[in-house]
Amino acid sequence: MPEELAAMSGDAEQLNSKIERAVTDGHLMESAAKNIHTLLEGAPTDLYSRVVDELVSATKWQELNDRFYRTLSFGTGGLRGRTIGKIVTASERGNARASERPEFPCVGTNAMNFFNISRATQGLVAYLHDWNRSAKISTKPKFVIAYDPRFFSKEFAELAAKVASENGCNAFIFGSPRSVPELSFAVRYLRASAGVMITASHNPPYDNGYKVYFSDGAQVIEPHANGIIAKVNAIASEAYTPLPKDRQGKIEMIGTDIDEAYMRRLGTLVLDPTVIREAKSLKIVYTPLH
Repeated sequence: MPEELAAMSGDAEQLNSKIERAVTDGHLMESAAKNIHTLLEGAPTDLYSRVVDELVSATKWQELNDRFYRTLSFGTGGLRGRTIGKIVTASERGNARASERPEFPCVGTNAMNFFNISRATQGLVAYLHDWNRSAKISTKPKFVIAYDPRFFSKEFAELAAKVASENGCNAFIFGSPRSVPELSFAVRYLRASAGVMITASHNPPYDNGYKVYFSDGAQVIEPHANGIIAKVNAIASEAYTPLPKDRQGKIEMIGTDIDEAYMRRLGTLVLDPTVIREAKSLKIVYTPLH
């Protein structure tokens, strides 16, 4: 074990030396080098260091600058960015074939990945706890999570539920892809504090995103928007200490009862049901962007 730790320490020193040299030689931006160090310091596994080492060894400086020149910023629309890099490393590819989705999302502070999903959820949960305290609400915040069929959407949604519950929220998550309107409905139907949709809407397939909705089912506006933004952007690491078990929330899968309630509600919005019945032989293609 001591020999393994020494080898790991030596590998880290070599990687740091290469990164510092790249900055000195003008290949790597100083902000990128700083963000690489930040990411590696809080890395839950050695995946991050292996990916960075691959890109450094291959002198893929532009890819490293793209992935690390900044930390993906949380704005009023939430987060959005690449979840599959322009270059996919062997470590990210994992056991997947070249024609398949990589096993792991793009590693970087400026990418949609587990690092930024954790940061965003930690910040949102912190804001919800503050809001409950200010409103003198003693119950745990409720948090509804839905996702689309994009790459890694399901994994991101599951991580968001885990982070939310371990930080004292009750998380309700759909078991398969749902639309944004149904998420909005579910937030109100369950009387939840907030909702999250994992989607990048009309963006290219290599992107993904994280959109936040408040208790009214609408995307966040003031006074909540800036409060959530400040909480998220203040968090530098994906790592956190889970609350004691008796203070954690639960994770609950949303069943078909929400689907059925949503469809019933949609039915009440039909202006003239007879027109639909008379035109039931029509075939319509609908492609939602949001």
